[in-house]
Amino acid sequence: MIRTALDQCTDNKLYLAMNLSFACSSRMGEILGQAWSNVHISDEEIAADNAYVYIDKELTRASKRAIEMLGQKDIYHVLTPLFPDTSTRIILKKPKTDSSIARCGFLRPWLTFCYNGKSPRMNFGGLGDVYQDDDLVVALSNGRPCEDRIILKELEKLWENAGLPRVVFHPLHHSSTTYKLKPTTAPEGHSGRYGTHRE
Repeated sequence: MIRTALDQCTDNKLYLAMNLSFACSSRMGEILGQAWSNVHISDEEIAADNAYVYIDKELTRASKRAIEMLGQKDIYHVLTPLFPDTSTRIILKKPKTDSSIARCGFLRPWLTFCYNGKSPRMNFGGLGDVYQDDDLVVALSNGRPCEDRIILKELEKLWENAGLPRVVFHPLHHSSTTYKLKPTTAPEGHSGRYGTHRE
């Protein structure tokens, strides 16, 4: 079902989010907070089968009061709001659990599959000053952060268009863990399980 959903997905943000959830066993907030600076996919790293992403933050929306209560220890960055007078802010914060902070390695086939021109950052064209680069892997076409409600709306449209059962996004990272426990055939030139692992 995941394979069918990915094949029929036309929204870049949802496509990347589903890939990262299934390949890295990541939660929604961790996916939306994933930074390009933590994506290590240089030609050398790929050739050595040492490509990986480092997960150390999550994206969420919080009230100004909640931000004050959390303090600087758990909040890494408060993103610039589109409308300064709003009572909430999108923030990058420490993940929900310490075990979520991890290095997630993956093999070459998944790299090609996931990062082959699918990021809005690669296709922003001549937006100039309109483009806000927050270094986010999953972002809107103008570079601004993508909130979970946008992903969930696109997911609902995908289920309808693809004729698939309606499931929520969250179980994808559980399906990932189950899939990785199954013995599989590794791609030619590789040993071990096909997919990713957290260290």
